[in-house]
Amino acid sequence: RGVLKWEGRMEEMMAHRTEAYCEAVLANFSHALRLGWNSTGSQDHARSFVALEERRIPILGNLQRFRDQGNSMCTLAIFFSVLHRGDVSPQSCVYFERARKVGEAHGFFTVECKACTGLGRAAMREGRHE
Repeated sequence: RGVLKWEGRMEEMMAHRTEAYCEAVLANFSHALRLGWNSTGSQDHARSFVALEERRIPILGNLQRFRDQGNSMCTLAIFFSVLHRGDVSPQSCVYFERARKVGEAHGFFTVECKACTGLGRAAMREGRHE
């Protein structure tokens, strides 16, 4: 059972459905978990959010929703830092770099900028200021 009382029914809701339907279900669960985390700061909400977004991101790519995919990667990268109590997480840097590549490949400058900002902040937290 997950953080949300209905989270356990997610698989049942997505069984034998299209990727677009599954993405919508995952997006709704992710949104609820983000709201829960925003109001409580709960690490449990953050962990559940990470698991859902890791599942949702490839689906967004398959649906060719690259802007949403890049934005989700940036948000996921931030949550990896949350799980590491604000410290630099290797997973954060991986997802920021992936988001940067998605933004660059598909011409989404805002995604690329968000990702580069995240990478820059991670470098500064590690003491690299050049």
